[in-house]
Amino acid sequence: MLYPQINECREMMCLDGFWNFYAERKDGVMYDNPPDRFDSLRTIAVPASWNDQYEDLYDFFGKGWYEKNEYVPISWSGKNVYIRLGSVSGTAKVWVNGSFAAEHTGTALPIEADITNYVKFGEKNRLVVLADNTLDPWGLPPATLMDNEGRMGFSKSYPAVTYDFFPYGGIQRSVYLYACAETRIEDITVVTSPEKGIAEVSFDIELNRSIKAELWVETDDRKILCTVDGKSAKCVFQTENPRLWNVGEPNLYNARFSIVKDGKTVDCYELTYGIRKVEIQENAIFINGKKVFLKGVGKHEDFYIIGKGFSHALTVKDFALMKKLHANSFRTSHYPYDEKILDYADREGFLVIGETPFVGLNHRNFTNDVLNKALTVLEEMISRDKNHPSVIMWSLANEPCPDCTEADGFFKTLAQAARKLDGTRPITYVAHMEAEDNEPIKYFDIICVNKYYGWYLYPGQIDGSLKEFSDCLDSFYDKYKKGVILTEFGADAIAGMHTSPAQMFSEEYQAEMIEKQYRLFASKTYAAGAHVWAFADFKTAQSISRIIFNRKGIFTREREPKMSAHMLEKLWNDNN
Repeated sequence: MLYPQINECREMMCLDGFWNFYAERKDGVMYDNPPDRFDSLRTIAVPASWNDQYEDLYDFFGKGWYEKNEYVPISWSGKNVYIRLGSVSGTAKVWVNGSFAAEHTGTALPIEADITNYVKFGEKNRLVVLADNTLDPWGLPPATLMDNEGRMGFSKSYPAVTYDFFPYGGIQRSVYLYACAETRIEDITVVTSPEKGIAEVSFDIELNRSIKAELWVETDDRKILCTVDGKSAKCVFQTENPRLWNVGEPNLYNARFSIVKDGKTVDCYELTYGIRKVEIQENAIFINGKKVFLKGVGKHEDFYIIGKGFSHALTVKDFALMKKLHANSFRTSHYPYDEKILDYADREGFLVIGETPFVGLNHRNFTNDVLNKALTVLEEMISRDKNHPSVIMWSLANEPCPDCTEADGFFKTLAQAARKLDGTRPITYVAHMEAEDNEPIKYFDIICVNKYYGWYLYPGQIDGSLKEFSDCLDSFYDKYKKGVILTEFGADAIAGMHTSPAQMFSEEYQAEMIEKQYRLFASKTYAAGAHVWAFADFKTAQSISRIIFNRKGIFTREREPKMSAHMLEKLWNDNN
């Protein structure tokens, strides 16, 4: 799945900005299809979640209708026109000039459709997008907007969702219209194999229709002629003394692909790629034959007002802060992030664990219906992100409850599918239960585990829980004999709260816990990496256990450092 771009063969319009919006409430007009005129409309920004733009939309979970009227240039006539939405929460439907054009279920992945037959060239076109973030216990991620009636104490929250981040709604990534020729390059798969000063580079190119033509591949140092006879082509070559891509060494190559028919360039596409090899050896991660210990964070797409909306400035800021910490990696917890974030990771030399939106799977979710949905999402994610050198591993779930018979076959099938889709990257899932309750780990390459000793377990006891923390992690290695990445550990800290001695919710407690647990874990022979939870405070449902936000961030939501950020900057610099 190629990202839209402008070149001499392709044209593109970004539709980010102000859209019309209608929130479908029970006391208002309900629609199955977009009417000629909505009952009432207001202005809303795209990309951004709707919840924080208007106070009355904070707790709106349902159907939100987006409308925009946009010219399609008359110069696009004779070309095929596509619409692409980077991410719409929940279920999305798209209409163009009253004609149904596309439907997609699942958040955090693109929706793309050919709308050529519905477009009026040289005129304004009415685009309508339905975003339905009604929470679904059989969706991915599974979530239920539970009734608070009878729910008391620690478990009570509003909205009463079943996962620990806010269920934002809306068009949360950029929207594009783009035009290209009837015959276009539809997909490219890059595979690199560096060995002893020589790297083999393989490009698999897929077209949207059959054609007999020339395929020119231009890289930084060569131009290769291949042929297309059908819907696909393959180009393989070797590069001597390649500039390898690695953490902190973001060496990127440029490639240009051109389809030439009867001397005329029909379509072309440009992409960047990195030459690198990822392996799991001796319980550790190796990039290009060099052992790498992951130091970093788990994080969310989350910020004031924009919610899960993408921001270029915020991306630059977050990476700058991670570099200041001497971090080298992060996990896209708990869903695929905007492609532009991965582009930036490619450029900055960060390692990324790319994660599916399969967060919180429990016993009732291990069904054939959910599995089929999961396989579709997995294919969409890998297809989208496979060419990013920064993505070194796929995580196929976060904190599932796999201690049942059905879970074994579920994860075995997912693991097999991931390896078939991409045989170049290790796979994992992120465990949180005990070792004996995670039998599906046997199908994966490395162990990822979240543990909160001194917080949810043995609260208030940092030193008193270190042995149990150590024994628990040892049990994972002892049972499965695989390297372990500690993907979450940490404590809530309210910025500006200080205590002596260190006590829960103080900055001192968070910093002391993270340092002691990190040093203990990093000393183990099977330790392959550690990610602190979390990079920054993020919005959650309201509850007595959450003060508006999950405050485990080492930075505030505004990106101001807590004591733990300063501690990690020194700790990770000393460990370089």
